[in-house]
Amino acid sequence: MTALLLLGSAAEAQAALPPYWQRLREIQAILDSNDLAQKLRDTPIDRIERPSEDLFRIQAGPCTLDIRIVDDPAGSSQPPIPGPRRFHIEAGKPVCR
Repeated sequence: MTALLLLGSAAEAQAALPPYWQRLREIQAILDSNDLAQKLRDTPIDRIERPSEDLFRIQAGPCTLDIRIVDDPAGSSQPPIPGPRRFHIEAGKPVCR
């Protein structure tokens, strides 16, 4: 019985990415976003901050833009699928000085 519990908890632990790798995926999704590039008028990104959970603040030249990490729905009729977090990004409106 104990072996089954340990095996089950090990499988759950492998279901999600470690925080370092999850954050890397989130930042990569931001950098790969064509929507973000258009909103920033192709101005190079100078800084990426993470002021809170699932919120990134991008600075590019005189503009800043908030990006939210939003979970993709797994489907209400299906059980959650193990593996890395499924998400997409939502870019706000740029604020330029």
